[in-house]
Amino acid sequence: MKKMLVLLALTMASIDASAQSVTIRGVRLSGSGCGPATASAVTTTDGKTLSVIFDNYSVEIGQGSANPQAQTLQKNCRVMVDVDVPAGFQYALEQTDYRGFVAMPASAYGMHRFVQNVPSQPIVSMREAQLRGPLNQNYQVSMKQKPGRYIYSACNAKMQTIDLMSQLMVAYLPNTTDRSIAMINLDTIDTNVASSFQFSWRRCQ
Repeated sequence: MKKMLVLLALTMASIDASAQSVTIRGVRLSGSGCGPATASAVTTTDGKTLSVIFDNYSVEIGQGSANPQAQTLQKNCRVMVDVDVPAGFQYALEQTDYRGFVAMPASAYGMHRFVQNVPSQPIVSMREAQLRGPLNQNYQVSMKQKPGRYIYSACNAKMQTIDLMSQLMVAYLPNTTDRSIAMINLDTIDTNVASSFQFSWRRCQ
């Protein structure tokens, strides 16, 4: 099975250099699109970059697919990153960039959704990209929060968890008879996928 490499670059933007001493302590993966048997994760020695390798994070339906009878299909992958945060600082997700590949006829459509859950915060940050056929191309999704809507983590908690969820979905339009293959995966035709997560840091308020 072709492996898909996802580079999650944790870019720290801070008013103070000490906020850049965040350290990744562990990574947990779960979901129908990834898991201990179908994905793995490694970090660089400085703890600033997380790489996740997927065996099969894709959705496909229709003729020639693994799900020829399905009308719709959805998969997800949850990545939970445990980090040590410098005392007196809190983080917010500023921007997320994904690259993938989509192939679907005019009779189908797809969705790529990104969700961030912040512990102790009731608000869930969600962004969604709609992909409508006919398409047969690489695609890129850039999801940027407005500065006034940043959702910051709790203060004075040394160990915190970055909780990220992505979802892929494909479906046929109602009453269509064209069941040509429709698919989305987190990969490009000629290169490995590169996804970056940019964080904003501030002193606790």
